[in-house]
Amino acid sequence: MFKKTSPERDMILIYLHMQHTFALRREEVVKSAPPIAEIKERWPALFCESQVYSEFNRIANQNLPYSFFAAIDKCTPQLLKLYKKRRTGNFGEKMEQLLMGYEEQDKSNITAARIAALAGLPLYLKEDFSEIFKTCKEDFGAVQEGAVALVAEVDKEEVPAGVPFETHHVSIILEDQVVMSHKSWPDSLVILFGLIYALNLSYPEKLSGFFEFIQVVLLKLDDGRKQLKPKLQALRNELE
Repeated sequence: MFKKTSPERDMILIYLHMQHTFALRREEVVKSAPPIAEIKERWPALFCESQVYSEFNRIANQNLPYSFFAAIDKCTPQLLKLYKKRRTGNFGEKMEQLLMGYEEQDKSNITAARIAALAGLPLYLKEDFSEIFKTCKEDFGAVQEGAVALVAEVDKEEVPAGVPFETHHVSIILEDQVVMSHKSWPDSLVILFGLIYALNLSYPEKLSGFFEFIQVVLLKLDDGRKQLKPKLQALRNELE
């Protein structure tokens, strides 16, 4: 009689298979740089949250969600203080909207604090995140285009500074197609970062400073060798 394997058993088998084929997969991804659709067809398990984190650990020898959230939680109080000092100019106006939106949130909600800290980073670095971090209420197709994006489904038409403190779900987009989704915006961002590493992608040009901050300052993946841009170095100095 045929006996089905349990979901836990399936995940163990998937992990073992992905571990065994890592070298082959890495060679394909780095040397051939195939389209995302092709990678998804050949390695579908790579687009599972647990396997994104496992792949990142194979590459960087680091527990991505644990390291990421431990670092951002440590930096959040200081980051919010810095944000309050930067309220002038176009980016300053958006920062003011972000901070006002955060003030309306439950301060015991750690997710809200993480969103405020992370969404404020591009504004502090004077980077426009509107093409990468998007929100929609109903017409998802209208905002789906984008080589790399996080699209959060929200209830309200107007979202303070474009920052989704409350979401139904967040779609992760690579090469104009939804590859994964998650209910939490911060978790979706972590998954996106993991996918960029796993798929050997370049950081979005308009948010290069933001992603370099995650890589170098939060996750310390440069071993002290990467020369940071002056504004990133200044921010790192403020946080040390």
